[in-house]
Amino acid sequence: MHLDVRIRPVDRSRVWHAPAVVETADAAVAEARAEEAEAVCELHRLNEHYIRAFVESDVAWYDEHLSADFTCSLADGKRIGKDEFLRRIATGPGVTAVRYDEIDVRPLGEVALVHGVTHYMRGGSPASTRYTDVWRYQRGRWLAIAAQLTAVV
Repeated sequence: MHLDVRIRPVDRSRVWHAPAVVETADAAVAEARAEEAEAVCELHRLNEHYIRAFVESDVAWYDEHLSADFTCSLADGKRIGKDEFLRRIATGPGVTAVRYDEIDVRPLGEVALVHGVTHYMRGGSPASTRYTDVWRYQRGRWLAIAAQLTAVV
């Protein structure tokens, strides 16, 4: 048995260069991480203002930062829209000594979840509410599209 083996030169321009692909992928991953870090910082800032606006009854802030179709599920199970939410904000918080913690910001592409707990005094008694706010990135900015409130017992 005789094998006819011929060696021919390889056209290097047609060879796949793995290092270039890896470098491009690394750059894309780094860019994605930077964008996510930027989103997390922005959402932390918005969360801080969300709570400040609640304490100060800042209806204008909410009107600007809630989507037109915003809904809020209250701790008692009632679901309200943006207009009712703004009316309730205008009446004042009904609580004092507001603080918050356990903040967890989870960007998921053009949507993000912000979880946290607010602590406050209501009628002289301490109380807490766990919340989840849903934000959507649209037209170059984040807007709150939903909120869920749950009393911590």
